[in-house]
Amino acid sequence: MTFTKLDARRYEVAIEREHGPALLPRSGPTLDAEMPHDLEHFVVEEQVGIELGVFGQLASGGSGIFFPAPKDNSLRRKQLAERIATQGRDDIARSEELTRVVAAARAHGSLPRGNVRVDVRADDVAAAVRRLDDLAREWAVLAPGESLTLTWPDRLTVRMGGTRRGRRSTRDAGRRR
Repeated sequence: MTFTKLDARRYEVAIEREHGPALLPRSGPTLDAEMPHDLEHFVVEEQVGIELGVFGQLASGGSGIFFPAPKDNSLRRKQLAERIATQGRDDIARSEELTRVVAAARAHGSLPRGNVRVDVRADDVAAAVRRLDDLAREWAVLAPGESLTLTWPDRLTVRMGGTRRGRRSTRDAGRRR
């Protein structure tokens, strides 16, 4: 995943992957001048181990919030992307909530109290905050047109064939959450 700073408030994400069709780059505004929102999702999903969140779906061959290149947008690819999206619905919701929780913890120095709607270990939140702080420093020094490239962990990539819920193997199912 390559995050390119377009200017102080906008960025673009380009995806290069092993599984699935080529995807068109996607741009967006930074909700936080310090960090692209999609980069926050990447880190939260990576640190907490969310397999079929935004970036896990992309690594598994889905399209998520991206559009396939027109030449690669076959019916078979669309059906696989829909299957991945359906199986990842809960992971996407968890990613959204945990991204909110981690952003609040980063801003206030502690976990938000009361209205956290998902289970999360304080250690996972702390690891995500540390990783985001490190990446925020790297992002801050990038000039427009410069990029930050991250690699999705293979251990979190779901292979969508043959096993329960598309998991790589049944031995991995026990360590999901």
